Amino acid sequence: MEKICADYLNKFFQYLPRIPIALAIIVAGWLLGRLWNNFYLRISKNSKIDPLARKYIGRLVYIAVFVLAIIVSLSTLGLNITPFLAGIGAGGLIVGFGVRETVADFAAGLMIFMYRPFKIGDFVKIGGVEGEIVNISPVNIELKAKDNRKILVPNRSAWGQVIYNSTRDGKNMIALQIVVDSSAQGVEESIKEVFQSHNARYICCLTTVSQTSLTFTIYSEIPKEGIFESESMIKDLWQHLREKNINATITLVS
Repeated sequence: MEKICADYLNKFFQYLPRIPIALAIIVAGWLLGRLWNNFYLRISKNSKIDPLARKYIGRLVYIAVFVLAIIVSLSTLGLNITPFLAGIGAGGLIVGFGVRETVADFAAGLMIFMYRPFKIGDFVKIGGVEGEIVNISPVNIELKAKDNRKILVPNRSAWGQVIYNSTRDGKNMIALQIVVDSSAQGVEESIKEVFQSHNARYICCLTTVSQTSLTFTIYSEIPKEGIFESESMIKDLWQHLREKNINATITLVS
């Protein structure tokens, strides 16, 4: 027993001078990672690099530097890091099976970052939900619905769905279909009056003609802040047509 205690005491005194150096390496790695992250975010702020890309790059380099500092500190202590690295690999596999959905979200987030089908501020429809994108994280997308509810969509779900992005060059695009009787008169004039009153640019096309009905399709650009008021514009258009005794069915096309 005394021999075992003596061996441990000898190892302690052997490693004691190296402990401050190992701790200093870990602290230096942490500080270097933080400094790099802050420096990179500052110098790339006015660049053309996507904000999501800058966030990914900064975090990945910070984590890599910190992990490398831990490995170097263990090596400085004289420890055999081969079992440690093997344990990390085995633990990574075990954890990977447990958090495979999170890993899938992160991988889908990388795909979103690479192809950039949308950005913060865009109005999108993903699967059965729609709203304005207010945040994109490594694992999910946060939307603000028209009723101001917060909607979180996992990245893996967003990447596997058909995505409708209504925003282009800072403006939102909407499409309307208006079906009226074939005998209706003054439809295009009414459309012009309503869209001008809402300060919205538009293109109106007569897309279907039959013996009983006419179908107009309208493509419109509206200011970004007005996307939540599209229902009000549709209602105004319907009321305007009704005042002219025109029965109309108006549909917002995705």
